[in-house]
Amino acid sequence: MCVIICIDDGNFPSKKTLKSAEDMNSHGGSIAWLNKDGTKSYKKGIKAKEITKIINTKLIPKGVNTAIIHFRIASVGGVKKDLNHPFEISSSVTLNMENMNTQKDLLFHNGTWTEYTDVLVDYLRTSKKYNTIPRGNYSDSRIMAYLAHKMGVKKMARKVTGWNKIAVLTSKGIVKYGEGWCKYKGNACSNNYFIPQPITNSWESGFPSMIGGYQDNFQVNKKDPLGYLNADELIEMTNILDMYGLTEMELADMLADGSSIYDIAHRLEQEERAWHQYMDAEDEVAYYNNKGLNQV
Repeated sequence: MCVIICIDDGNFPSKKTLKSAEDMNSHGGSIAWLNKDGTKSYKKGIKAKEITKIINTKLIPKGVNTAIIHFRIASVGGVKKDLNHPFEISSSVTLNMENMNTQKDLLFHNGTWTEYTDVLVDYLRTSKKYNTIPRGNYSDSRIMAYLAHKMGVKKMARKVTGWNKIAVLTSKGIVKYGEGWCKYKGNACSNNYFIPQPITNSWESGFPSMIGGYQDNFQVNKKDPLGYLNADELIEMTNILDMYGLTEMELADMLADGSSIYDIAHRLEQEERAWHQYMDAEDEVAYYNNKGLNQV
């Protein structure tokens, strides 16, 4: 799962905190900040080390107090450097890797918005204006920025339901959307999975090593290997286990790369949909019979 860290009082995260967030979300970091004249600057596709350098050499000396930091774990769009956040809220949603003086608001996203194509198509179909869509690589987050420009941020955000969280850097500060924001060392964060936690009751089978070096970020319980999930995530976990016939150990292994339970659900759904395209009628009947379902 990605993570958004919002700084609105100059209380920047430590190098250790940024490294922990990067370890959990290793597909690209970024930082954006609000300049004294109301313009915004950003640089993305960078490491925690460079973010720390920007904070210490550019932001703190200039008295910058408002910034957003993001670390990505890829889901929609795959691992592509130009799909790191933020995205400029505009009709073109350019894929610039940095901009040191923009008037445009900047959008950050944490989550997976599976309905983004449906919402985009519906908007284009019902709009009375001629619209062109951005060129280049796509992700759900980039489409969010496009739709935010076309229909307004608030209206777009209302269509992004569930556990998704959005932060927008504006000329007046940071505006957050979505529920479940938490505080860590004075900063609002989209989740707290990156916060180091002590390990207790590790499995004899070596579950900590199974989660890809992230064992410092989880409390592992022998009887409940997925015990770090919150209530909503546990419901999603149950749905996945029932629908796809996975064991908890198999699911824990799939979470090893830092993906959220919702990323896994989206990935499994997409894989199953692609698989069904190649099934013949006899295989389709056998599949549903095996699941104890009636074909519609």
